[in-house]
Amino acid sequence: MQSLIQDIRYGIRSLANSRRFTVAAVLTLALGIGANTAMFSVIHSVLLAPWPVKDPARVLVVMQRQYNGNQNYFSTADYLDWRDQGGLVAGMGAHVAWQYNLSNPGEAPERIVGGKVSYDLFPTFGVAPAKGRLFTRQEDAPNSGHTVLLSNSIWRNRYKSDPAIVGKAVSLDGNPYTVVGVMPEGFTYFGNKDLLWTPLQLERGGGVGASPNIHWLLGFIRLPGGLTLKQAQAQLDSVAAHLHHDNATGDPGFGVDLLTLNDNFTGDVRPALVMLMSCVGFVLLIACANVANLLLVRGAGRRREIAVRTALGASPLRIVRQLLTESILLALAGGVLGIGLGFVTLRIFLALHPPAVPRMDGVHIDPVVLACALLASLLVGILFGLLPAVNTARSNVNEGLRERSGSPSRGFAAQRALLIIVETALACILLTGTGLALSGLWSIRGVDLGFIPDKVLTFRVAVPATLVGQQVTEFYRQILNHVRAIPGVDSAVIARNLPMSGGDPSMPIAIDGKNPAPVQGEIITRYRAVGDGYFRTLQVPILQGRAFDTGDTADSPFVAIVSRSLANKYWPNENPIGKRLKPSFNGSSWCTVVGVAADVRHWAADVDFEPTAYYPYTQIPDTIRPLLEASMSVAVRSNLPQSSLLVSLRAAVAGVSTTTPIYDVASMPDMVADSGSLRRFDLSLLGVFSVLALLLAAVGVYGVTAYSVAQRTREIGVRMALGALRSDVLRFILGQSARLALAGVLVGVPAAFLLRKLMASLLYGIGENNPLVLIAVPTVMMLVVLIACYAPAHRATRIDPVLALREE
Repeated sequence: MQSLIQDIRYGIRSLANSRRFTVAAVLTLALGIGANTAMFSVIHSVLLAPWPVKDPARVLVVMQRQYNGNQNYFSTADYLDWRDQGGLVAGMGAHVAWQYNLSNPGEAPERIVGGKVSYDLFPTFGVAPAKGRLFTRQEDAPNSGHTVLLSNSIWRNRYKSDPAIVGKAVSLDGNPYTVVGVMPEGFTYFGNKDLLWTPLQLERGGGVGASPNIHWLLGFIRLPGGLTLKQAQAQLDSVAAHLHHDNATGDPGFGVDLLTLNDNFTGDVRPALVMLMSCVGFVLLIACANVANLLLVRGAGRRREIAVRTALGASPLRIVRQLLTESILLALAGGVLGIGLGFVTLRIFLALHPPAVPRMDGVHIDPVVLACALLASLLVGILFGLLPAVNTARSNVNEGLRERSGSPSRGFAAQRALLIIVETALACILLTGTGLALSGLWSIRGVDLGFIPDKVLTFRVAVPATLVGQQVTEFYRQILNHVRAIPGVDSAVIARNLPMSGGDPSMPIAIDGKNPAPVQGEIITRYRAVGDGYFRTLQVPILQGRAFDTGDTADSPFVAIVSRSLANKYWPNENPIGKRLKPSFNGSSWCTVVGVAADVRHWAADVDFEPTAYYPYTQIPDTIRPLLEASMSVAVRSNLPQSSLLVSLRAAVAGVSTTTPIYDVASMPDMVADSGSLRRFDLSLLGVFSVLALLLAAVGVYGVTAYSVAQRTREIGVRMALGALRSDVLRFILGQSARLALAGVLVGVPAAFLLRKLMASLLYGIGENNPLVLIAVPTVMMLVVLIACYAPAHRATRIDPVLALREE
């Protein structure tokens, strides 16, 4: 222990005497460790942290598996059928996201995000309320009154932690709901920020989602002890076969899939996060290669010191331990500074991250992340300090004692060259990945969205729960009339969902006059309920026929407009006008096609068209009206400033209902931009990491070149004494560095293109092999390397041959 303390003290003094080396090494490591600390904090919180349920590994998500292998939510009928089978699914809980108008006397109503749940969902999670109780089976039965469970956050923030809240009534959608409990702190469902929950109160053959083709429920089960996921899946597959045998003509959901909580709720973002973590790992490797090079350089300069210590009796093991102690001290100092940079970097991540990344609100640098960062620092110090320490300790004693100043060593030079090639290759891989992603993003800049988003402001509004049937249609009609009456509004429309704002139900359709599909439910399309003026307001071209108008009411013949892709798929080389189709849900009717509209990209600019059928929202059957018309979007095209238009819109809605708030206000251009925000965020991080890798590689090349010039002063002096021109010396030094960089490029660029498919599977948006990227990356890499080594090369041309020879 005493000798270790001596090594630490000596190491601190030695590093303090080499301030420039120490600062360079610590800053280099801090950049690499800081980036890794911030990124690992995201990985830990989003992918690795436990979910707020009891034994989360035993809680599984249950999704319906359709005939084509796609996963879907349960319809009401399917959910109840599966529960009736008993066994694993006897207590299957269910959840659907829902929103409510929450109001208190004398206050403006507020739109609250929540959920509808079955009474056995929270027991499945193993979560008990902090106050009160959970829902009972009786409260979950149809028409059993109104009860609500509050989240801890809304209880604290809106109700000021009222200790007597249980038993009181709160107003939701204009109805009083009795509070039966308050959930524990930190529980908000799985990243959805649910603030309250009400019972589902499912009714077979009636109520919301009564149609077997309206899939809206997400199921959950708890895996019994001793049963594996594979065994549970096998049991449910046998149940699915039994159900399908009993009802071979039923819904095309041919089974269920069991998913872990991580797979279901963070599976979409996991590949991108893993890819980005790999990228910052590359950055750390480059930083470590730089520090290893610096240690080799420093070791070469200390060969005389080490030779003297060896001659005085120090063993090679003692020398290695001393040098390794110094590298560990450097790494720990870099780790401490890197953690500080990690805090700053993480705050930037949190400020810029898109909402598509779940669980980001809980991201922070916790003790686990701190411990991992310090452990990584220790490993870096050992792994990348060991080789320079061993090489220095094995130096020839006699040669070391004869040295007056550090002279070049072929062994050291080869190792330094190898490290430069490695870090240049790693930087090229990152740059190539960034270039391919940029080319993919650039390729969709001018893509046709199918509509014109400019000068369109959107918001959502929810119908009061007291209105039913045609009262709902009348409510939205009045909202639309008040909005259209605002001076300066060119047009406005009601729609269940607008492009870039969310998905509409996907369901089978029947085509009149066509043979039955070979597999039931094969004809799948989106069911989009829109109002008259939809195509005019969004400027979606009508290619054939007409758009909807005010004459398309519940009392008029049922009509539909189909997208071009749907028309081409089912009526190729035919005129679709006058053809009939029928959506597959209870209460639906045959609809006559009256128009063909251009295809619209509803999800994002880089997501392909979907076959779509549009229906007038005034003709929505009562069987699915509560699901589709619970809330609607309004799009307004106007040249008015957004701030003044918004004031007028709030007044217009208040003119119809003072208890109905407008929410989710956004301009259509912002919605288009937000649809690709996750991709741009991933690409931005990849770009930052690539630039950091490029800079670190440049620093490494600069360090090696500067050391090489310092060690070869006499050789350069001799060359100049024998007639070499300054330009010859400059080309000689730049050529050596360029050859090392070229070797790294020749390794890195092909490796990146070979890894393209893997990168594309992890990070969405990596484009196809692009010749421009193949040219640009080596060019940029070589330019940066030449710029980095120009300064030491230029210093070499100013060496005085007489002074250089006299020094030796």
